[in-house]
Amino acid sequence: MTGPGDDDFFDNAPAKPMYGLTDDQSYYRYPPPPGVELPSGWRGWRRCTNLAGAFADQRALQIWLEWKAWMGLRVGDGILFDEWMARNVDTLSVAEQKALVTDFAERARAAAGGNTAARKGTARHDMLEGYLKTGNINGTRSMRVQMQSLLHALELHELDPLPGWSERRVWHPAAGGTMGTLDMAVSCRRTGQIGILDLKTAGRFFTFQEIAGQQYCYDSAPWVWSGLPDDTGCWMPNGAWNLNGVEGGEFAGRRVALLAHMPLDLSPVRIIEVPLDYGAEVLACAAENVRLRSIGKSVAPGRRVGAERPLKSGERLTSRTMAR
Repeated sequence: MTGPGDDDFFDNAPAKPMYGLTDDQSYYRYPPPPGVELPSGWRGWRRCTNLAGAFADQRALQIWLEWKAWMGLRVGDGILFDEWMARNVDTLSVAEQKALVTDFAERARAAAGGNTAARKGTARHDMLEGYLKTGNINGTRSMRVQMQSLLHALELHELDPLPGWSERRVWHPAAGGTMGTLDMAVSCRRTGQIGILDLKTAGRFFTFQEIAGQQYCYDSAPWVWSGLPDDTGCWMPNGAWNLNGVEGGEFAGRRVALLAHMPLDLSPVRIIEVPLDYGAEVLACAAENVRLRSIGKSVAPGRRVGAERPLKSGERLTSRTMAR
């Protein structure tokens, strides 16, 4: 039973943003930049991280995902396995079976801690965004220590955050249209040059290949979103970044993007340079891989890459012709 005015105690839930990532986090749904038409069959703009991932061999990652899923079935006295075995899958369509398997695999990986590092990384990105917008540092004691380590590293390298460049969406024409989110941009006090900086929380880097491609996508994107993720915002031409590798470094004189490596083990934050000329080649290769895979998956005549070899005109393949 409610009394008069009880509704005044509650605010309406905030509306879902008009633009943003799809529910499965696979695509960005934003309007096209000026002069760009939506591609046929458009589901959203491909994520830059996903596009760059098309460059590298994903076999090791797939093995890790499968291992985490199997381990997740053992968690909690195997309750998730019991739930899986109780489902009547025989009456489901192939599409429904695929959706069910995907759901259980994700739940199993989560139960085994397969997404813990990613969630911690997201929390640190949120902490950085809050600091850049408000100047306040929120988070646990260890998160605050890491933030102070990041600020110390920026000071040592004489890098100043550029106001207004926290979590900015950018659009690149690669692979029919790709979007990503800049963590921040910085200005170098030594040279006055400006460039992009991405926060990374991985324990260690196995390779910088995909990262270089991702950073080139951000750096060379011609459009950046200005304003809120709704019809009050719009695409604006992106500025020209010009940061070069520092003198005495491995990439001196070459255009670079920066990474702030903030590992979850609380090691001191390191500032890493990645060369953008190499990143351009990675992104181009990844986009070509996407194009070739699209053709390879097609079953349409004239587009597919495998079809039955025809017999002579008027002849059919029968048991008689096979016996010849």
